Amino acid sequence: MPPTKPQTRRYQQGFTLMEVLIAVTITAVIGLGVWQVLNGVISSRDRVNEVSAEFDQLLRTFLLMERDLGQVVNRPARNIYGDFEPAFTSQSEEFELQLTRQGWRNPLGIRRSELQRVAWEYTGSELRRRYWESVDQGQEDNSHDQLMISGINSFSIRFMNDDRAWVDQWPSDEAMASIGTTVSPTVPLPLGVEITLEHERFGELSRIYALPQFDPATAQGIVNQANDQEPGGQSDTDDTEESDQDATGATPADNQDAGVNPQ
Repeated sequence: MPPTKPQTRRYQQGFTLMEVLIAVTITAVIGLGVWQVLNGVISSRDRVNEVSAEFDQLLRTFLLMERDLGQVVNRPARNIYGDFEPAFTSQSEEFELQLTRQGWRNPLGIRRSELQRVAWEYTGSELRRRYWESVDQGQEDNSHDQLMISGINSFSIRFMNDDRAWVDQWPSDEAMASIGTTVSPTVPLPLGVEITLEHERFGELSRIYALPQFDPATAQGIVNQANDQEPGGQSDTDDTEESDQDATGATPADNQDAGVNPQ
């Protein structure tokens, strides 16, 4: 009987435990790196979008300020008590600036004036804009409040008088003392306005606006037309779109189209 050969075990080929651990470690390191890169890209995108949104909000605020100041008219207003207030004033206890402007668009043809009473308010961290549906206020509050921008650390306004000097309030205390309750005040407009604000992200920003000049006859024509028209409702909820008529440097013909009737 021929001798038999000893049988040897055949082992299946595969990875050792050390090789598996090394492969898992490499995969985990690569995955962690990819996640960190992706997370960084997403965070950068979110920061860019946040800064862009705040910058757009800031530009929109300055643009609306420019439209309000560029279309200001010397038409005094009455408060809820029936007393006269200057057309342009920073002497209000509630607001940093109040003014009367023209150019309130009326695409629906509602029976109302194209003049609008506007106020800018600084609350300590926010800058808000309020407007009324009629220049002369009644007993009911028909104002609309808009948050323009937040994150404001400081806000100040200066005015240029006829002597080309900057003053911190308008009109002067003497002019305010001469305003009566039954006679429409004839307080002139300043030549220019400087607005300075400090934003928590963009720092201190300053803008200077030149105001249009209206003679007394033109201002009286605006007053007469506004008194002849009955105030109506708002034609659109977004006043920014309604107020996109720029009257800075308008000619007499443009003023007549906007509701100004020179005497």
